[in-house]
Amino acid sequence: MKTTAVMQSSWRAVDTIYAPSASYSRGHAVSTTVEPNRRQLIERYRSNRERSQALFDMLADQAYYSRPIALRHPVVFYEGHLPGFSFNTLVKRGLGLTGIDARLETLFARGIDPHESQAVSASPNTSIREQWPARTEVHQFAREADRRVIEALESGDIDRTNHPLLHRAEAAHCILEHEVMHQETLLYMWHRLPFADKRRPSGYTPVIEGTPPAQSWITVPAGTATLGVAHDQQPFAWDNERPSHQEQVRAFQVQQHNVTN
Repeated sequence: MKTTAVMQSSWRAVDTIYAPSASYSRGHAVSTTVEPNRRQLIERYRSNRERSQALFDMLADQAYYSRPIALRHPVVFYEGHLPGFSFNTLVKRGLGLTGIDARLETLFARGIDPHESQAVSASPNTSIREQWPARTEVHQFAREADRRVIEALESGDIDRTNHPLLHRAEAAHCILEHEVMHQETLLYMWHRLPFADKRRPSGYTPVIEGTPPAQSWITVPAGTATLGVAHDQQPFAWDNERPSHQEQVRAFQVQQHNVTN
């Protein structure tokens, strides 16, 4: 018995993010092109931003300029990077519109790894707090970036055939995927912070009592696994997810419940 597994991100809504544009022939609708579903794009963007804000709200004020992981920037960078990347990618580079603040756009466009480039030119004796903007300034920049991105998603020419950034609305999909991936990296950064630097989310109650569920092994039969996607199979995929290819996988076993530590 063969099984087929398609690897794709669980957060993608590929069935609703695009909507067919129909023409009519002899009274019947005929799909001729595919247009981005702007409402779905905007909903996902806003949902992403709300979740990111909830993650930053989990931190105490003293953690904002800390660097929980030496190979990552301080927390302040990421609160500006997420809206900054979206604005730079879709609005500024994709649509060619004017910027908001050249200094902050450049600052928050840096790679996530400090060794790739120095985010701020400063003497070795300068503290992290002195190298980065105030949080109020970051929030002001983020609000304007969000406003401009949503405006673009609502009415901008975000889908241009053969455009390097806008073909099949690639920039719009890219910024959505980018933020969700960063939410995962933020969580493992937060994990490294001391408890005193974190706030318990409202309404959160940890489960610390009860009997753990019993583990059991599930057998997955041998079959053909399809990895990645074809270029036209869904609206967006990263370059390392294309093209699709198949691998024969031997039967294996996996435990029913997640492994925790």
